[in-house]
Amino acid sequence: MWNLLFPKRYTLLKAFVLLFITTSFLVRLTFLFWDFSEVDMHIGVLVRTFATGLVYDIGTLSMFLMPFLLYLLIFPKKWCGSYLDRISTWFGFFLAVLIIYFSFFGEFTFWEEFQRRFNFIAVDYLIYTYEVVKNINESYTLPLLLGSLITLVAATLFICYKKNLFQAIFQNETTFKQRFIATLPWVAVCVLFGFFINNDQAEWSKNRYNNEISKAGIYSFFAAFRNNELAYSKFYSTIPEADAFTTIKKQYLPFHDEFTHPDKNEIYRTIHSLDTTGTEQKPNVIFICIESLSGKYLNSLGGDQNITPVLDSLVNHSLFFDNLYATGTRTVRGMEAIALSIPTAPGRSIVKRNNNTGLFTIGEVFKEKGYDCNFFYGGDGYFDNMNTFFGGNGFNIVDRGRGFLLDANIAVKRTNIEDDEVTFEKCLGRLRRRYLQ
Repeated sequence: MWNLLFPKRYTLLKAFVLLFITTSFLVRLTFLFWDFSEVDMHIGVLVRTFATGLVYDIGTLSMFLMPFLLYLLIFPKKWCGSYLDRISTWFGFFLAVLIIYFSFFGEFTFWEEFQRRFNFIAVDYLIYTYEVVKNINESYTLPLLLGSLITLVAATLFICYKKNLFQAIFQNETTFKQRFIATLPWVAVCVLFGFFINNDQAEWSKNRYNNEISKAGIYSFFAAFRNNELAYSKFYSTIPEADAFTTIKKQYLPFHDEFTHPDKNEIYRTIHSLDTTGTEQKPNVIFICIESLSGKYLNSLGGDQNITPVLDSLVNHSLFFDNLYATGTRTVRGMEAIALSIPTAPGRSIVKRNNNTGLFTIGEVFKEKGYDCNFFYGGDGYFDNMNTFFGGNGFNIVDRGRGFLLDANIAVKRTNIEDDEVTFEKCLGRLRRRYLQ
């Protein structure tokens, strides 16, 4: 059976699998002793912890090794041992070993700070690489870390070379049938993990530490990259929901608001406002959200570039906030704040998440007053999932589409602008025509 899974051409692959599983086991063992007092040490629980970890290691390997498996399968037998084969194999093996060692090193630093496997925070670290590298350089001796990593990779390649593992892979004695049989189980495992198994299934225990030890670091990283969410309650201090609503309801006592359901955890209420015109007004309302318009570009906020004269001229004729700070890092965060009136949520923006339609947005408030709600975008609203979010929450879409259709369950009108951009003039023109109707 062992020879069927790893024929002679797959000798180096077998060595890599054993290296990965052994190193991963040692990482789990290190985490276990690192937080020994927090881990559930019952024998049955420990066995399941490491058994689950082994399963996820095999799943990780099936995906990580798929390019090399396909290479071994389809590479012509007559070219085995050629310069192309040797260069590709040496470089691929070097890169694979470098990645897993770098990943395992990274897991130690991540565990030290969060006591968790890689999650969305690790994905964010890739986005803010400059800050992360600067922080690592301040906390650790970076040349020593990199030197140790390269030395370890070089030592691994040297041992494999002395064991004649490369020589075995360059021999062409393995038939296509043998290679196909050896590849098939890995493909099956890859499909299983790609479509039927997810990272959440590793959280089988009531003990968080056992769950995290059960996971595989590389698999957890790509799972976080795909899901882009972070469980708020796991990373932020919280209070019971009932206490939170009791606290916030007290904030409304001075205003004499009447709660619709006082005994429920909700704040639906009737507002009695003294600051009112007496007669309801229905002005035309346009929200303008501008990409990357930082305060430093406005003279009214301390800038000196003189590139926003019109905006600066409006300061003395409008309600102007001069001490307002963004809690998000991208424009899409501002969009969810405007539409939903919420602060930045951990992880991925709600605009880009699944199940983000049918929410109570500012559009609902305006619709109750008879307004027609439209979302204009100067490019293709498919970007950042904006069309799905705004369309799924009742806004008609006007953008420069490129053929991407709205989901079938989104019943709003979409208008395509053929020109390069949706300009303010076109936006106002459409709104005027709509108003005249």
